[in-house]
Amino acid sequence: MAGRIQAEERRPYFFLSYARSRYRPEDSDRWVAKFFNDLCHDIGQATGALNPGFMDRQIPVGSEWPDQLADALANCRVFVALFSPPYFTSEYCGKEWAAFLNRYHAQTAGLDRPPAIIPAWWTKMDISEIPEPLHSMQNVPPEFPSAYALEGLYGIMKLGRFREQYKETVLRLATVVKERAAECALPSGAVPSLASVQSPFADAAPGSKRPAVRLTLAAQAIDDLPPERDTYYYGRTPREWTPFRGEGHTLPIGSFAEQVLSELGHQSIVETADEPPQEPAGAPGVLVVDPWAVRDRDLGKRLRQIDQDPVHVLAPFNSDDRQTADAADDLGEDLAEALPNGSALKGSAMRVTSPAAFRDALPKAVNEALTRFLKTTSVHPPQTPPSMSRPTLRDPES
Repeated sequence: MAGRIQAEERRPYFFLSYARSRYRPEDSDRWVAKFFNDLCHDIGQATGALNPGFMDRQIPVGSEWPDQLADALANCRVFVALFSPPYFTSEYCGKEWAAFLNRYHAQTAGLDRPPAIIPAWWTKMDISEIPEPLHSMQNVPPEFPSAYALEGLYGIMKLGRFREQYKETVLRLATVVKERAAECALPSGAVPSLASVQSPFADAAPGSKRPAVRLTLAAQAIDDLPPERDTYYYGRTPREWTPFRGEGHTLPIGSFAEQVLSELGHQSIVETADEPPQEPAGAPGVLVVDPWAVRDRDLGKRLRQIDQDPVHVLAPFNSDDRQTADAADDLGEDLAEALPNGSALKGSAMRVTSPAAFRDALPKAVNEALTRFLKTTSVHPPQTPPSMSRPTLRDPES
């Protein structure tokens, strides 16, 4: 882990992550620097912060560049990503994103906190240029000037007729940064070294066809529970099942899993065990099962059917749910009897005791499910007609 903890008054409000220009005149990123300085000015006015933001241009010549980046990522309150087509092909931008997200996950596990990554649109982009898992971040809030959505920051900076819209956009972004920093309330914390993390965009580039992950929820609705079961963790439908419900954590498990996977660059399909499978039928799968569900006659039968073609299993055993904790051994035996094949798969976790443990276990199960899916699925590339040569894509600098 890396990053030296700074005094509270020295912490930057935001870390600016941007794709460096490949065109190198004397000062190729001066427009980014202008935006950074303008945003710092507005945040400074709104907060009185001594250190409103961090940009890599602040690193003195001769300094240890990786250490300075790690310090900023370990201490910033939010992460501002300057979206542009090159951003999602930049390995360093992806590594900065991954390092900050690692810290965010470690510090917010089990807490109901908003995202601490704030997108800012540098150029106008088509949805096809954005990795699919980030499509939910594409919408510009309605209070922002319309010119910002149409042209991006670079466009409204360059075109004089949008001068006032640019000023308003920066002021609005400063407000978002200030409010989000307060809502997230992230303390300083170490981050992984950039050399040790992988860009989440490496496998989620625009147009990529990585298969979606099927998340199947096996739980009862509140009206179907036996009289002795505590109803606190259940809802009107199985999709409202919230096994880790408590102070600071109110997300149903399906929504929580979708959020974790989206942040890691995965698409997901959420269904329940009592629903017909959604398209696509062939997809890597993870079964998230309530240990009490096995004792329901219909659900128990359905789980045994699922296990004939096994998928990876995650079983929440909330350590704060006293009824589940007291019956854990018997429930564990029931699960092993109903799901002998799935529970034996590498990556399955049969006693997940907290939101933090679930956030840790889910990516492992998904990675194993993807590996197994790709090994057992035949992939047939489209045939090129005999009269056509197969096109190639080459980097102009290769």
